[in-house]
Amino acid sequence: MRQKLLFLYIAKEMLLYFFVCFLFFFFIFFVNNILLLAEDILSKQAPFKDVGLLMLYSLPAVIANAAPFAALVGTLMGIGRFVSDLEFLSMNALGISTRFLMLPVLLVGVFISIISFFTNDVLLPASAVNFRRVYWDIATSTPALELESYSIKRNHNAVVVSGLIKDGKIHNLLIVDKNAEQASRVLGTHVANIDKSDDPAIVMSLNMNNPRLLILNASDRKKYDTVSGEAVIYNVLAKSIKSSYFNTIGPSEMSSFDLYKDVKEKREQNEDKRILNIYQMELHKKFSIPFGAFFFVLLAFAISSAGKVHNQSVGFILGLLIAVAYWALFMGGQTLCLRLDWDGTAAMWLPNMMLFAASVVLLGKKLFK
Repeated sequence: MRQKLLFLYIAKEMLLYFFVCFLFFFFIFFVNNILLLAEDILSKQAPFKDVGLLMLYSLPAVIANAAPFAALVGTLMGIGRFVSDLEFLSMNALGISTRFLMLPVLLVGVFISIISFFTNDVLLPASAVNFRRVYWDIATSTPALELESYSIKRNHNAVVVSGLIKDGKIHNLLIVDKNAEQASRVLGTHVANIDKSDDPAIVMSLNMNNPRLLILNASDRKKYDTVSGEAVIYNVLAKSIKSSYFNTIGPSEMSSFDLYKDVKEKREQNEDKRILNIYQMELHKKFSIPFGAFFFVLLAFAISSAGKVHNQSVGFILGLLIAVAYWALFMGGQTLCLRLDWDGTAAMWLPNMMLFAASVVLLGKKLFK
């Protein structure tokens, strides 16, 4: 009975510190990933309701990223409090083994990992679909949102190069597309007005002033035609850009089961090794980040057991340093996988394996006394 109460007491304290640290990391990721997006959309006068929905559907990604780091810092702070108050020392003096003290801490880590995995694997794919749907509604109701200053936008049949966009006008606009005979066309103007169309099939109309058109002959590159005029209206059709919102679900937005089936199909179809490696990286990423919470908790307990954390402030600072190092290592591995074709599986699990190795070294023989 006493051991049960002690078990519940330690678990409750760990969950409490996790929750406090989760709010801290949630705020950081929320500001970084959500508010910047909202600011960009609100600056183009998008409906506030839709912006709120975008923020809501982005929460699963924030939760999945914040939980593992909150587990690390929360465990370090919680155990730091136990150490500074001499509670663990008192428990050891009463015959409570280190293995028993570690059990509720690790179970909290497993619980956090499962919740993080569920959020990343179930809620995130569902929210990604809704996110795209809301963003499409905003794009069709706010034409300027689809364009950005000094950018290049592509769809399946056109390339739009834009200069400064201000007060509903595009400066130095260039559009490259093809006509029905597959002849390349280059349409440009110094100034174009962005107008919303009443036709649902048209996302926006670009009213160009003094445009110039260059048509290149498809069969003979030496032949071309030029046309100039006072004004022309270029309509951006919904069907030409809708596929980029709904038909391009990436591996990071799939569930682990769907992504596993996709990887299996690509293997059977002898897909390019580089693409297959990226998909394998995304598959293992869905497990390595959520279950990184368990390895973080294990490392936090090992550090505290080795006497490296004496109070909550030290635990907080140490936890932040480890979290930054882990994230840098993780992102570095992902970058090397994308650019230099490193093994995606190893890149995603290497940070966790390093945490595990450090935990084993720190615990040493103390755990088996």
